[in-house]
Amino acid sequence: MDIAKSVIVITAAGTPTGRAMAEYFCKLNARVALVDTERQKLQTTYDSCMRSGGICYSFSLASRSVENISFLFEEINREMGAVDVLINYWQASCLPSLLASNDTVDQTIADVASNLYLFGRGAAFNMLDRGRKGVIVNIPGLQAEMGRDQSLDSSNAVIRGLTRSWAQELEHANIRVGGVLPRKRHYENGKVHYHPAVNYDMIDGAAYIVENDSFTGRILEAAS
Repeated sequence: MDIAKSVIVITAAGTPTGRAMAEYFCKLNARVALVDTERQKLQTTYDSCMRSGGICYSFSLASRSVENISFLFEEINREMGAVDVLINYWQASCLPSLLASNDTVDQTIADVASNLYLFGRGAAFNMLDRGRKGVIVNIPGLQAEMGRDQSLDSSNAVIRGLTRSWAQELEHANIRVGGVLPRKRHYENGKVHYHPAVNYDMIDGAAYIVENDSFTGRILEAAS
């Protein structure tokens, strides 16, 4: 797929990584739709993209729901044209352990559904309705550094599983699905640390998946 001729939707666009991805694709002459629930951070990303000379529109969501996300894609279609790419950026904490409290489980699972499934579903229906040979790229968000007892392994497993199953489900419609995962870094004190807020190798990986027409159902791992 030619990035310069694509309409690319980026979720969590107000985050540092979302902003960096938006700037990157704007510089490649894509038409970029910026999506976030935090209006002020979204405006910051929009201003930054406009300074870089990009073509972008911002779309603020009041909440993540089936209805709101469906309306979002319709609005993007009206303003920018048919959607070609969804950068499905999941900005959430790690999945809890099986013995975590009920409150923790309820909130985290809700985040997973909102940031992965609902946006993926909205994009897939939108591409199907308009006959687009689109691309969905799943990327987990990176939050503050965690202690040794916490891990992104379970979260990464969600990305892997959904990426593979969605790719099989959407193969008949020529909609590709890929994923980019962060690689952990280990320090001498025994704690596990993760990449900082912006990992440019993950952004390069997302662009590679979009451009490579044979890439689907697979995962790229960002370099350390």
